[in-house]
Amino acid sequence: MAQIIDSIVKISINEAISTVSTTSVNTLALVGPASSEAENPPDFLECSSAEDAEVFGTDSLLYGMVESAFAQDACPAKIVAINADSFSDALDAVKAAEAAKLNFYHIVAKFGDSSIPAASAFTGNGGWNGYLGANFKIVHLELNDTSADFASIRALAQALVASTSDRVALYQHAGAGNLAAALVSNRCALDSARGSFAHKKVKGVEYDSYTKSQYDALVSDCINVYTVAAGEARLFMGATAGKTVLLDSTGEQSPASFIDNIAKDDWIRFNVQTKIYSLLGEANDGFGVNYDDSGINSVAASILQVFSKAADTDHQYIMDGYTVKVQTYDYLKTNYSADVQARNLPLVKGRYSRMNSINTVKNVELTVTL
Repeated sequence: MAQIIDSIVKISINEAISTVSTTSVNTLALVGPASSEAENPPDFLECSSAEDAEVFGTDSLLYGMVESAFAQDACPAKIVAINADSFSDALDAVKAAEAAKLNFYHIVAKFGDSSIPAASAFTGNGGWNGYLGANFKIVHLELNDTSADFASIRALAQALVASTSDRVALYQHAGAGNLAAALVSNRCALDSARGSFAHKKVKGVEYDSYTKSQYDALVSDCINVYTVAAGEARLFMGATAGKTVLLDSTGEQSPASFIDNIAKDDWIRFNVQTKIYSLLGEANDGFGVNYDDSGINSVAASILQVFSKAADTDHQYIMDGYTVKVQTYDYLKTNYSADVQARNLPLVKGRYSRMNSINTVKNVELTVTL
């Protein structure tokens, strides 16, 4: 029913959908060789089921990875399969798939032999290190090191820890099945940024057996393993080869860079970029964000919206207590006049704490009283 107020103040609400897209941290590409018997296999293909990957040959490692990924209880709707004969061909193959506008954040690579890539492929300014850092992706490399005490994969992990690279997750796996493909598929379906990759179970993957000393050595060097403890197979510890620390409680070396932490930070990075970019183009009925206190605060508010979503019960990426600080227009005009003249907004500072998971409990002290 029309009211007099409508003749004085008329409100129209229109639902607008931004055309700016945000990169997802739950997309997946699998990289491996096609069968030598396959007839003209494609360089890459977006698959909606394992049957789509039959073009690579049903006896191929790449088909097996796709099949493992779709066999999990939860899996993405689409997975990118990338054909590469060897690890030395993998990066160029990945770049070609990306240039074709295929979307993926996690990259799983496996080539089914016992060779271990050289550390220089990941630790230089270019190569994988440069690509992953510039494009904000994570590579999961499943290897089967047959050297004594896993010396080769441990040397690779130690070189990665000593470098600036923190976007490489190493998996030692000798058993049947495709561990990394299965695990990352499941995590992408459920949300790779939430919780931890540690202690996860996968289908169709044979666990490996280790002595305690072998397990301790691999895990302390940030190498992921799928093995049995207390009668149940799980993935330990969901780390990337980025950083280790000595535990204050025990003095043991432990991984301190985890796959989900990188995904959490990237999710926030992608969404803050998208929010601000959308704001700059769509705010104020498309006229743009005014360079005044109101406009400055609207930038801060857009970041707070992302933080709020990251902290809600559906995500649980960060803890409550996050903040965003900006300076007033008068402060910027006085102290950053060149930025104001160039229409650049400086000194926007957000702070948050990740919502981490507990992976180990190593110092439980129980007292028995008589």
